[in-house]
Amino acid sequence: MRVLVPSQSWIALVLISLLPIVPTIAVAKDNTGSAYAFVQKWITTYGIDHARAATMMTTRHRGGMSEAEWVDTYTSFLEYVKYKHLGGELISAEEEGHKAKVTLKSTVDSIRGPVVQYEIYDLLKVDGGWLIDYINILDDNFETAAESEPTPRFDFKRNELSPNHAPSE
Repeated sequence: MRVLVPSQSWIALVLISLLPIVPTIAVAKDNTGSAYAFVQKWITTYGIDHARAATMMTTRHRGGMSEAEWVDTYTSFLEYVKYKHLGGELISAEEEGHKAKVTLKSTVDSIRGPVVQYEIYDLLKVDGGWLIDYINILDDNFETAAESEPTPRFDFKRNELSPNHAPSE
């Protein structure tokens, strides 16, 4: 019986061919970047890759839903409204320990047309990586809106305004 033993040149060729993959795997597992860099990834993920977006949020931001439940609940809605984040300008970014706040002036497009808004992201560092914990969205008149209640958010599960975001009387 003849046993095939790979030559050293064949092993070297396989290792060299794997080199481009190794840095990609390391980067994918390295979530230690800045909060602003994380928000940049978020705005290019949310509304496009729903499963990935669900992993980028705390359970609180998902409204207590599991990742799978959030994907099931929001995928059809985001596709229906044709949500698309068109990018944002950094207004501020503050990191302190395991918390961060990033503010962007952004443009978002949907079936209602483009809207300029301020997005204030509260992030938490969990297991060495950032997660979206809360997003406060204000209209383009930031000075006025910042003094008022946050924009009401619709609770699609209950088909009503979310109690956390209901306007005060």
